[in-house]
Amino acid sequence: MSEARSVGPILTVENLEIAFPGRRRGQVIQAVDNVSFTVRQGETFGIIGESGSGKTTVGRALVCLIRPTAGRIRHFGEDPFALPAKALRRHRRGYQIIFQDPNAALDPRMTILQSVREPLDVAGAGTRRERQRKALEALDHVALGPEMAARYPHEISGGQKQRANIARALVLEPRLVVCDEVVAALDVSIQAEMLNLFADLQRDFHLTYVFITHDLRVVAHISDRVAVMYFGKIVELGPATGLMNAPLHPYTKALLSAEPEPVPAHMRNRGRIVLQGEVPSPLDPPTGCRFHTRCPLAQPLCAQRDPEWRELAPGRLVACHFAKTPN
Repeated sequence: MSEARSVGPILTVENLEIAFPGRRRGQVIQAVDNVSFTVRQGETFGIIGESGSGKTTVGRALVCLIRPTAGRIRHFGEDPFALPAKALRRHRRGYQIIFQDPNAALDPRMTILQSVREPLDVAGAGTRRERQRKALEALDHVALGPEMAARYPHEISGGQKQRANIARALVLEPRLVVCDEVVAALDVSIQAEMLNLFADLQRDFHLTYVFITHDLRVVAHISDRVAVMYFGKIVELGPATGLMNAPLHPYTKALLSAEPEPVPAHMRNRGRIVLQGEVPSPLDPPTGCRFHTRCPLAQPLCAQRDPEWRELAPGRLVACHFAKTPN
């Protein structure tokens, strides 16, 4: 690996736009609109937002499952979508995704070992004996013993299925793993174990994560930096600790206020911010700031002009006309 490749960001997203055709002729749904960020090697970059904010669409584009409508995605400075089809298939092995539903991600007709070995079989990596060995090693890394290898998905728990999906991603030795709501379908009692497993794997295999979730507790536990998405745009970006302790954007503040606190009501130190108004239609997005139709701080300027990115503190970026510097 060259020096420039080793010190540069593993992932660069520049003015990313992704649009899908609507049901009617000429309709366009702008799922992602002018999104930019970088991810450094070895870090965990969190993306949070409500359902429909575009975060999953971004995640799929990062691993080349969706082609951008406009803008660029670069892996170590290289545009993967500029590669020939055969080279792109090889390239994608280094950029894996783990999906939310562990049941849907596993073939019920295949044993756990067969499912974990399948990516290696498709890639034609090494001999069958070598592929078998790597698959068993991957299962061991996610704390699934040899006795699990011969079982079928319906014979193991939801947490064990998700561990198998993690092993599937690991066998190809990826540089970056996109985790799309990977603990959302699991019991709360299992979520902490899974997050600790991700941290251990990151340390052991020098992984980089893009962690997509709607759960702020998950983001706070595992992420180094966090991007907050609303209606296809990133509205705030910064270090996880700073963003959680002193959010800048009204939308981020509303998300945090809705997070339950495990203490009696009289001991809670924040009030719930209830957003008024309806969520806009993706077929007819509002002018100016996308959030102004629900924002408690909205002024006429918000409907007229899209806010520019401002750095209000080192590493703290926000797209809001009236956001203030944190204390």
